[in-house]
Amino acid sequence: MKKTVIFLILLSAGCTAPLVHYTSYDGYMNPRMTVIELERNRNTSKIKIVFQKRGSPDENSFSVMMAFYNTAKRRNYEYFINLKEWDDTDGGRIYIIGFTNKKEVDIKWEFGEEYDYTDAAGQKRTYESVQMIEAIID
Repeated sequence: MKKTVIFLILLSAGCTAPLVHYTSYDGYMNPRMTVIELERNRNTSKIKIVFQKRGSPDENSFSVMMAFYNTAKRRNYEYFINLKEWDDTDGGRIYIIGFTNKKEVDIKWEFGEEYDYTDAAGQKRTYESVQMIEAIID
C-alpha cells in the first residue's frame, strides 16, 4: 500500500528557517499522523506527533522514526537521536530530538546535562543515520 506525505512549511516568529509540519496519509488518502515541529534550537527540535489512525506497533515506530528522519534531513543533519519523550495532554506525543553531523558524539556534551545516556526503559540511546534510513526506504 502506497503512502502519501504532504509537507506544509511554517515560519516561526523570529526564526528564518522553516519548521517541519506535515500530515502522512495511508493508501486511501485518510490522514494517518500529523508531525509538528514546535520548537527549533541550534541542534535540537521539539516535535509533536499525533496519530489519527494507528497501525501495528512496528508501523507506528517506523512512522515516528520517519518523522525524525524527515526533520533531520530538512535541517541538513546526518545523525539524529531521541533525547526525551512524553505524552501530551491532547493524546499526542512530544519528543526532543537531537541532531549532529558526527557519529556517536557524547549526548551530554553535545545536547546538555539534562539528557540521559539511557531512555526511560534503561536502554542506551542510539543515533540513527539519515543515510542508513535512505538505504532502507529506497
